Amino acid sequence: MKWQNKDYLIAMEGFQHSLQSYNVAWTWSDKASSTNDIGENDLNTTLSVNRSITLAKRLLFCAYCEMDGNQIESARQRLAQCISICMTILFSSTSHPLTSFECNIRTIINDSFMELMLSMEEVPQHRFIARHVAALAIATGSCGWSDPYQRPGFMHVGLSSHPHVSRENHPPWCRELENNWRGVLNDYSQLNSTPSNFSNVGSGQRGSGHDDHMVVSGVSWKEYVLFGTGSKESDNDASFTKQLLRKLLPDAVELAKRGGGEIIYSCLSPRTYIKSHCGPTNLRWTVHLGLVIPNSSGPDCQIRVRENWYSWQPGHVLLFDDSFEHEVRNDTDETRVVLLIRIWHPQLACMERNERESILAKAIAKKEEEVAKRYHPPM
Repeated sequence: MKWQNKDYLIAMEGFQHSLQSYNVAWTWSDKASSTNDIGENDLNTTLSVNRSITLAKRLLFCAYCEMDGNQIESARQRLAQCISICMTILFSSTSHPLTSFECNIRTIINDSFMELMLSMEEVPQHRFIARHVAALAIATGSCGWSDPYQRPGFMHVGLSSHPHVSRENHPPWCRELENNWRGVLNDYSQLNSTPSNFSNVGSGQRGSGHDDHMVVSGVSWKEYVLFGTGSKESDNDASFTKQLLRKLLPDAVELAKRGGGEIIYSCLSPRTYIKSHCGPTNLRWTVHLGLVIPNSSGPDCQIRVRENWYSWQPGHVLLFDDSFEHEVRNDTDETRVVLLIRIWHPQLACMERNERESILAKAIAKKEEEVAKRYHPPM
């Protein structure tokens, strides 16, 4: 009731107090670990498992609240206990698999590993620990990950993984996009003549990427949305570029409109950095068409994807999978500008439209579900 009335602090105190009685259920784990035998037909054991799962759910919710309240260390402790509870249940049930509980337990483990990893990823000096957390998740078969450097929130299993696509393996449309880059640059220049056309990335003027501002360090990262939520429906702006994209990449335009990632002019100010992070899904790849590239032959303006650094070139395409850990630096005195496009992963591009859009819908629904979990306490 307190939570529904938005008395969050009082509600959290009561919620945390309620955990004490559930901690009693955790005593069963000592016996379970020593006997290595949990039977579903054992009424007492089943009740203990149920209560332990309830404890894990509540610990996870408290961790969400603490993370959002910047109580990071306490949240991490809850997440570690949450994982420990669930893993003990699974590892102690080898002789009698807990089929009726396993789906629930796996979901809790996945959510706990994801939150623990994100808590590390958001702190620069802890980002290498995020890879170790991901490696632990992989070892337990959690989150669908297979590479500690590739940690998206939604992982569609079965898609090939290529952090960076070499130029010789670019699809043919990349060359046509490059052949028209000066027209794209001209559209940008006209828009840039009115600086107010551009807004800060993550400012809320588009439907996705509301947290993108959190990875920016320095002056600013600005954008102009061509396609996707927040864009203008007419061709009165950047008409050459819009018509070119509709011709070359109609699926990318549709992907942007479906919420899979906007197509933007991306402008990184001097002395600005985009911190190391992973994109939200492996369903898409990212295209950068270099437009204004300061010191293009030097190391001061580059992007790292997985472990390797790459430079942009004016009029050239850079193609990579942003679900891999990546970061950007512009340590020059000029603004770096690229045309940023999201495209379907090639294996999805070959599918029927309804099939791949169904997969995208699942990714969007999962994201919405993850957000909802932070505001709806478990029973």
